[in-house]
Amino acid sequence: MTTQAHSIVWETVEPEYTRYTPSNGKKPDGADFGVDGWLFALPGETLGGVRFPQVMYAAFQVSERGALFWRVREVGGQRRQVGSDSTTRKGALALAVNAVAQQREKAAEGGERFQVSATMTERLERMRAGQLAALPTVAEIRMAYPLAGGGATLRLMTAEGSTTERHTVPLTERGAASRENDPAGIYLDAVTDGANTEGLKTVAKWHLMRLGFNYARGAAWAPYIGSASSEAQWKEWAPMLPEGHRWPHTVRVAITATAEHLAYIDRAYGPAPELPDLPAGVSAHPSGPRSWQICYANHRFWQLSYWPRMGGDVWTLYADPARTKSLARAESPGELLATIPARDAEVQARAAARKGY
Repeated sequence: MTTQAHSIVWETVEPEYTRYTPSNGKKPDGADFGVDGWLFALPGETLGGVRFPQVMYAAFQVSERGALFWRVREVGGQRRQVGSDSTTRKGALALAVNAVAQQREKAAEGGERFQVSATMTERLERMRAGQLAALPTVAEIRMAYPLAGGGATLRLMTAEGSTTERHTVPLTERGAASRENDPAGIYLDAVTDGANTEGLKTVAKWHLMRLGFNYARGAAWAPYIGSASSEAQWKEWAPMLPEGHRWPHTVRVAITATAEHLAYIDRAYGPAPELPDLPAGVSAHPSGPRSWQICYANHRFWQLSYWPRMGGDVWTLYADPARTKSLARAESPGELLATIPARDAEVQARAAARKGY
């Protein structure tokens, strides 16, 4: 009889935080980590024969529904949110630690169960099948209640009605600074007036395509009737809405994944791509499912990672094993590997200059 491995992450009470701002050079790349926030790491460990590396996370504040919440997101990798939002940083940390520990213990348990009977290829195929089975099949535009400020949200749902964070898009709110959020760059008044207008549906379709979905053949937006209590509430609130915007408050359409989306899933759950021919003096050794340790002249090291995504896969070169300091990104590994000799020479030149000084 085996007992479930216990993650040491449960014992993480108060990690060491590092402050980041737009100007101190420590802010993670991209617009997914707020204006400023705090970096912290959760330790690596081995559970049930499965090795989990140390991972860096960011804790930052977001404004939603007229209130401030703390959120924790993974730095690097898929940049997933970990745990749920909280009104305090301490609360968000506790939820994140709980989520990471549970994920590790579940993965370790699965690793023990399938260690002998299944190969990595078989596990990836099961994961791919799970992703395909969970693809959304319905898109919904739902208007917010007038007393909640109006507006509209696009949701992509499975046949059972479940959805995810990345499949929930505020249609009538601008995105973060510098982030593309609609075809025209800003939302026009004709779209943001809180009605199921054709303009709103046009913006919804743009977001659908960006997420890798399109309308099913012959499908069109149609009113959706909710529960009797919901419909009664909307009837009561209808006079609060402008003329012509009182119905329908919810519309739905059948959707399917695009060929690009399906190809992305194949890459995400398929074998890792092979690296091209390496420059002279450069060696590469796998350090994870989609990462490699890069060495030059057997004395200096970098990390190279591969991130499949729609719209163009991303290869990233990091300066440290924990993959927190990104040096460069490219669409192919060859572009980054070709810079290794020059990067090594630059580091040596700086070291020599310090000694001379």
